[in-house]
Amino acid sequence: MRRHSFGIETVPVALAGDLLIGSIHDGRNYKIMLARVKGEEILETHFLSGKNDWEGHSIARIESGYMIGGAAEGKATPDGGEGWKAYVARLDEDLNVLWERKIEIRGNEATYSILLAGDSVFIAGDTGRPGNMGFFAGKLSMEGMEWLKDFGSWEEVVTASLLPGEMPRLIGSVKEGRWKVVAFDFDSDGNFLGREVIVKGGIALTAALWNGRLILAGYKGDNLWVWSKEWEVTLPNGAATSLLPLGDGLLVGGEVEGRAFIMKLSLSGKILWKKSPWERGWVEVLTREIVAGVKEEDEKRVMAIEVIGDIELPRDY
Repeated sequence: MRRHSFGIETVPVALAGDLLIGSIHDGRNYKIMLARVKGEEILETHFLSGKNDWEGHSIARIESGYMIGGAAEGKATPDGGEGWKAYVARLDEDLNVLWERKIEIRGNEATYSILLAGDSVFIAGDTGRPGNMGFFAGKLSMEGMEWLKDFGSWEEVVTASLLPGEMPRLIGSVKEGRWKVVAFDFDSDGNFLGREVIVKGGIALTAALWNGRLILAGYKGDNLWVWSKEWEVTLPNGAATSLLPLGDGLLVGGEVEGRAFIMKLSLSGKILWKKSPWERGWVEVLTREIVAGVKEEDEKRVMAIEVIGDIELPRDY
C-alpha cells in the first residue's frame, strides 16, 4: 500500500482509465484533484480551483480526453456547505480544460454521475437545500450543454448513479418521512418518463448493473447494505461506497467498524470472502487493478492505494 497526501485531506472518489478524481484540502480551501496513476504510484497531479471551495465527484473517459463533474465556488461546512454550483468540464489528454460549465438551479448543486452514450454524455446530480431538494439531469455534446432539467422536491436526496439502457435511468434516494430508493426515467431529449420506487428503508450511495440485475449499495440504518431484487446483505456499523461487477462475483468496497473494507459476493448474495486492506478509513474506488480510498492518521486524511494482487485475497470465506 502507498500513501499520498496533498494537504490535510486527500480523498479519491472515482477513476477512469488511469486518472483519479477527488478533492484535496490544502489548509485553506478544497480543490479538485486529478491524479494520473500507475499501480500504487502517482505519475502526475493537477489541481483545479478558483473562488472558495471546489470538489471533484465524477469522471468518464471520452475520445481524446475526459469529462469530469463536481461542485465549484461553494463554502464547505460540516452540514454540506452553501453556495455550490454544479461543475462539469471537458479535458484534453494533457488535462487542460477545453471548456467548463458552472450550473446554478436552486442553489447548492453538485454533479455526481456521468454516463457515456454514443457521442453524447449524460450528467446527473442533486440541487437545493434540505426541505426542497431535487435532482437534475443533463445532456452534453463534446462542445457543451444541450439541455438541463431539474425535477422533484423532497426533504433530502442522495444521487447514486446514472445507468445505461434503452433510455438513461437515474438511481437516487429520497426522504419523504423515511428514505426510499427511486429510479427515474427520461428520454434522450430530457423528457421525464416517470419514476419507480425500488426499495424502502435504505440509502443507495452507488448502483450498478450486474448480469442484468440492478444492484444497490449504501447503508440501511447504521449498517452496510447491498441489495438486489433476489437478496440483500447487511453488515453492522458500516457503509458500501463502491461496486465492481465481475464475471464470477461482485466486489463491494466501503467501511465496516471504522476499517476500510472489501468483500466478494456470489450471484446468490453469499459472502465469498471479506478483507480489510487498511485500518481507520474506507474504500472509495474499486477496479480490477487497484483499490483506492482514505486512511485517517495523525489528524489527516491521506489517500491510500493498493494493487489488488498485493491484498492476499482468499479464495473463499
